[in-house]
Amino acid sequence: MGLFEVFSGALAGFYALIPSFGLAIILLTVAVRIVLLPLSIKQTRSMREMQRIQPEVKKLQAKYKGNRQKLNEEMMKLYKEHNVNPFGGCLPLVMQFPVLIGLFYVIRAPLKYMGYTLGASGAAASATPNEGVSGLLQTIQQSRLAEDFLEHTLRVNEFLGFLRLDCTSSLAISGDAPPGISETCGSGFVSAIPYLVLVILMGVTTWYQQKQMTGSRGAGDPQAQQMQMIAKIMPAMLMFFAFTFPSGVVMYWLTTNVWTIGQQRLMLKAAPAIEPPKKGEAKTEGEGTKNGKAGGKGRGSKAPPGKSGAAGDGRPESSARQHPSSKKKKKRR
Repeated sequence: MGLFEVFSGALAGFYALIPSFGLAIILLTVAVRIVLLPLSIKQTRSMREMQRIQPEVKKLQAKYKGNRQKLNEEMMKLYKEHNVNPFGGCLPLVMQFPVLIGLFYVIRAPLKYMGYTLGASGAAASATPNEGVSGLLQTIQQSRLAEDFLEHTLRVNEFLGFLRLDCTSSLAISGDAPPGISETCGSGFVSAIPYLVLVILMGVTTWYQQKQMTGSRGAGDPQAQQMQMIAKIMPAMLMFFAFTFPSGVVMYWLTTNVWTIGQQRLMLKAAPAIEPPKKGEAKTEGEGTKNGKAGGKGRGSKAPPGKSGAAGDGRPESSARQHPSSKKKKKRR
């Protein structure tokens, strides 16, 4: 039993709970996101720690400016000391690709991975059950989803009344459906509008998700510029590929984006960004300290003549100077 059979079994299990192939794909998406939740939490914590150690990173970059090897060694030590993985943000994304590939093949030929052999036409009507299967694969072969695909292929692939989960935007425009894909995808731009809207929504939510993560990083984060570049390239690239993806796969990616946007909003709110100290505030504080020291010296030093007490004894000027009458009394004596 391979990877594709695992995904077909998961879809069959969700379909047994709710007899809707589209909802089964959405439930599978939610299950994958829950499994990846610990990695997402670790990614957010690592990102916040990266922001916190940016001053130390800049010190190392200045210290080992001409020695790249030594800089990399010291950076690795710093990351290890603070339990930071600079590439940890890519792991949740990489972990989703096996699911994406698995759904791509399962949605195109579901019975093939449910214990059936397809005929030359690739249609469900020509599928025959494999003999000698047992265990989980036998359960999948006898599942309600497999039976419905054998008897009501068109109805199972329908979703929301206007989407076919096995159709693509390109097939809906051209109307040239290959064997194994239903010929009812439509033909022309009008019939492709629902599929194109789904692709656009997937691209927009991908862009917003990347923008959300980029905006949460500190200004001094060296990965911020790289993420901004990814945020510009990835949505366009995914939309290009999604044009030829079955709409069930596009719906999986759209559901993943919506889930991730909500999850990131909650996690970023619970762990706010670490703002670096403002230069103006640091300067003001330094000037206050400096002025405080200068004030202390002024109180202990001699005052300029004519402004404060004579001889710096602290008495007022009027009391320090002798009255003319007192000088006359001294001469008489």
